[in-house]
Amino acid sequence: MNKLLKATGFSHHLLAQFLGNGQKVIDATTGNGYDTLFLAEAVGHSGLVYAFDIQEQALQKTRELLAEHHCLQQVKLIHAGHEKIKEYVREPVQAIVYNLGYLPGGNKKIITQAETTLLSLQQGTELLSPGGVISLIIYPGHPGGQKEAELIESYLGTLSPRRWQVLKWSRINGNYVKAPYVLFMLKS
Repeated sequence: MNKLLKATGFSHHLLAQFLGNGQKVIDATTGNGYDTLFLAEAVGHSGLVYAFDIQEQALQKTRELLAEHHCLQQVKLIHAGHEKIKEYVREPVQAIVYNLGYLPGGNKKIITQAETTLLSLQQGTELLSPGGVISLIIYPGHPGGQKEAELIESYLGTLSPRRWQVLKWSRINGNYVKAPYVLFMLKS
C-alpha cells in the first residue's frame, strides 16, 4: 500500500512541507518512536524534538530507534503525559504531532484520554509559532477513541478561522467509522 494512503504516511507528508533544520518540535505521544524519528530527521542535529510518553517501554523503544539512526542527540525524551507539555516546553515550536490511541504491541488498556489530550492540545495551540502546524492521528475504533475524537473535533470547531485552518483527511468508503484519520491544523 502506498504510504500516503496510511494516516501516518499522510501526516508525515504534510508535516514535511513545514519542517526544516534547527526547528523545535513536539511529539506528544512517542509510542514506538516512528514519529519522533521522522521529526528528528526533519529538524536535523541543530533542531530539538521534545518527545513525551507515559510508558517507559515506549521511551526505551524510541531511544533504541533514535540511537540506531544517530538521531538521539536532538531529542529530549520526557517521561510524562502530554497534558504536561507547558511544564517542559517554554519556547515556541514549529510543529506538534499526536498519534493517539494505544502503544502498538503494548498494553491496549493504556490509552490516550480525551480530557488529557484536550488539555495538551489547548497548551500546544499556545506554544505553536505562527505558520506552525499540528497533526493529530485519531483512532476512533478502540474503547475511548470515539469519545476522544468527538471532544477534539468539537474543540477544533471553536477555533477562529482567521487564526486557524483545520483540515480533516479520512476514508469515506468501507469501514470508515473505525478507520484512523488525520486532523491537520495550520496557525496563521
